Amino acid sequence: MEDRAGETRNLLDTGAGTFSEILATGTPDLSVLLVADGDWEDAPREGERPYPPGLPYLTQSAEPPVLILPETLSPAFKPHTQATWPLVVWHELAHAFVLQRPVPRTPAWLREFVPQALAAAVARRTSVLSLHLGEIAPPPDLTVRKFSGPADAEQQMAFQNALLGLGAAALVEFGEGFLRRLVHALWDQREVVSEARAEELLAGSLGSGGRVWLEGRPEFQGG
Repeated sequence: MEDRAGETRNLLDTGAGTFSEILATGTPDLSVLLVADGDWEDAPREGERPYPPGLPYLTQSAEPPVLILPETLSPAFKPHTQATWPLVVWHELAHAFVLQRPVPRTPAWLREFVPQALAAAVARRTSVLSLHLGEIAPPPDLTVRKFSGPADAEQQMAFQNALLGLGAAALVEFGEGFLRRLVHALWDQREVVSEARAEELLAGSLGSGGRVWLEGRPEFQGG
């Protein structure tokens, strides 16, 4: 537990510094708890029922919000590489960065794409992303914009991995700057973001050629 705590602290520091730079914003007021397996049911949460063991989450049931990280990660997280834990930590931390300002409801794919792409940006800088992506084989028929619940753990993981791959590809094609434009555009929204508006925001944030690029991505538009 001590080793995991030290590693996690370093990952949080790296992620916070990178996100602050990319998004041109400060670090959110946040507590982080690394929860032992035996204490999982006592972790802060919104509802009465505990979250499934091993699944990290951000809860706003306390002030400041609390990032809950498990001692033992759920086996649902695949693939298992040296980047798995860092990507999980950075993904949840990215949610905290985005939610430090009000964000209206968005389609699930956009809500999860942003933290996956931000996590991928840190992983690229620390050279742990490429081998992890090489272990992922997204289902050929998965289209992230059409994904909806209920879904089992395997389907959820395929959805998240497809978004991670899409985010990583966007970073290669357009650089990190689109993330700042996208997140700031989300902060500027005052109404529920529709499917069409979500696609418009992403394509606009990518910049020149963004819409054409998205239309060519099978995991986004379908094969």
